[in-house]
Amino acid sequence: MELRVRFVETDQMGVVHHSAYVPWFEAGRVEWLRRRGLSYREMEDTGLSLAVARLEVDYRAACYFDDLLEVATTLTEVRSRSVAFAYRVLRPADRTLVATATTRHVPTDASGRAVRVPERWLTPLVVLLERDP
Repeated sequence: MELRVRFVETDQMGVVHHSAYVPWFEAGRVEWLRRRGLSYREMEDTGLSLAVARLEVDYRAACYFDDLLEVATTLTEVRSRSVAFAYRVLRPADRTLVATATTRHVPTDASGRAVRVPERWLTPLVVLLERDP
């Protein structure tokens, strides 16, 4: 997924603030699902959410306002009670790896209670894990 750094995402030093990366990962994850025929909106509409239980980021290089970046998202693990993704943020202009990250998500119902991944979502996620990075 391609994105351009917005001015609002930079700090007083002109560098992208560390908190700006989290929405990029979320957007990458939602887009990854969409491109594979799984709608996060549909998931939410059925009362299922994927709550972030863990987020780990390694910041490797600074990026700045107006940089064009690529967020690559990969499904790395599917279990009955959790799903994990990995991310790479690249700046194609100079081939710089800007950041890497992982997230682990726990499925929750509409009340926020942890639940198992429903079969409707579990089966396609397992298939994608096996064949589609």
